[in-house]
Amino acid sequence: MSRKLNCQSIITAFMMVFFFIGPFSTTKWSIFFVVGTFAFSASVLLFILPFIRHVSFCRESLYSSLFYLGAFLVSIFSIIINREYLLGEYLNSIIIGRFFTLIITVFVIILLNIWLNSVDDRRLKMCLKIGFFTCCVFVFFAYWQFIGNMFGIEFFVDTRDWMHSVPPSIRSIVPKRLTSLAEEPNFLAPILIEFIILTALFIKGNLKKYLAFTLGVFAVLLSFSGGAIGNLILIFLAFGFLSLARSISTRVFKARDILFVVLTFIFLSFLIAFGDVLFEFIRVKLERESSGSSARSQFISSLIELIANSSTMELLFGHGIASLSVLTDFGLSNEDYLFRISNIFYLDIFWEAGLIGLVFVLCFFGILFKRGLRLYMYNKYIEAGLLLTIHLAITSFYRSEYLSLHFIWVLHMILVCYKLGYNQFYNDKLKAK
Repeated sequence: MSRKLNCQSIITAFMMVFFFIGPFSTTKWSIFFVVGTFAFSASVLLFILPFIRHVSFCRESLYSSLFYLGAFLVSIFSIIINREYLLGEYLNSIIIGRFFTLIITVFVIILLNIWLNSVDDRRLKMCLKIGFFTCCVFVFFAYWQFIGNMFGIEFFVDTRDWMHSVPPSIRSIVPKRLTSLAEEPNFLAPILIEFIILTALFIKGNLKKYLAFTLGVFAVLLSFSGGAIGNLILIFLAFGFLSLARSISTRVFKARDILFVVLTFIFLSFLIAFGDVLFEFIRVKLERESSGSSARSQFISSLIELIANSSTMELLFGHGIASLSVLTDFGLSNEDYLFRISNIFYLDIFWEAGLIGLVFVLCFFGILFKRGLRLYMYNKYIEAGLLLTIHLAITSFYRSEYLSLHFIWVLHMILVCYKLGYNQFYNDKLKAK
C-alpha cells in the first residue's frame, strides 16, 4: 500500500511539472523541455513498472486517447506502403526525431490515464491552477514586450515579431507583433485563448475577471494572427450559444444572455447593411489565396493536388509519419516545396495517415465533444472542458502541432476539467438523495 501511494505521489509530481512546462514547448528553448519531459516520464514509468499489473486506466479518458494515438499508428503502418519513397534523409534523421516525440506523447498519455483513475479533486484543481499560472506568465511577458515596443526597448527574447500583411497606418502605431516567450504570434495566440477560457474558472470577482478577459483579448488582437482572431470570435459565439441554450433549458436568463442576443442582433444588422461590401472583400481574399498569391496557400494547393494524385492505398492509409518533410520524393517540385507542414492539422494527418487516420482524429474530437455537451449545463468545469475542446478543434485549422507538448497539454486540461466536473456532478447527485 505504501509503495502504491508512492507511485501515485510520483505520478502527481510529474503531472504538476508537466502542467507547468507544457506551453513552453512553443518557445526557442523547447528542446530542453521536450528532453526533460522524456527523461522524467520514462523514469516514472520505470519506477511503476514492477506494479503495472495493479495499475488501471481511467476509462473515460482512455477512449479519446486511443483514437488520438491510433492515427499515428496508421501513419507508422503506411511507411510499409511507401517504403520505396522514404529513404535517405528520412531514415537518417527525420523519422528518428518524429518517433522521439511520439514516444514522449505515448509516455505522457499513459501516465495521465493512470493518474486520472486514482487522483482526488484537490490535486485535479491544483494541476489546473498550475496550467493557468503558466498562461498568466505568457500574458505577463506579452505586455512586458508591448510596453517595451512602445518605448523602443528590445525584448529579451529574440522572436519572429516582425509585421507582415499589416497596413502601414497600423504599423506606424504598433511597430511589432506580440509573441511573448513564444517563437511567433501563431504559437502564442492559442495560449492567450486558453488563458481567457481558464480565467472564468479561477479569477474571482466580476471586475477582476473582466479585466483579465480584456487583457487576453487585447493581446490576441496585438498578435495580428488572423487565425487566432477568428478562433476568438468563434469561441465567444460558442460560449454565447451554449449559455443561451442553458438559460432556455432552465428558464433562468442572465444579463450576459441578453447582451449576447443584442450583440448578435447588431451583428446581423451590420451584415444586412454592409454585407455586400464584406462578402466582396471575403470573396476577393479567398480568390487571392486560392490563386496562390501567398506562399502558404500556394503550398497547400500543391499538397492537395499531390493528395488527389495518390493511389487508393495511400488515400486510405496515408504516406507515412513525418513524410511531409520529404514531399519532393513524392513528386512535389522544389519551387513548390515551401513548408514542411500546411499548418492545418486535418490536412497534414490526411497526408500522413490517410482517410483512416483522419477518421480516428474526428472520432477523437467527437468523444471529447460528446462528454462536454452531455453535462456542460450543470458544471463550470465541464463547460470549460467543452470550450477548450472547441478551441482545440478550431486551432487545428491554423496550427499543426499535433505531436507537441502544447497540444498534449491542452488535451490534459480538457480531460482534467471533464474528470473534475463529472466527479462534482455525481457527488452533488449523491448528496441530493
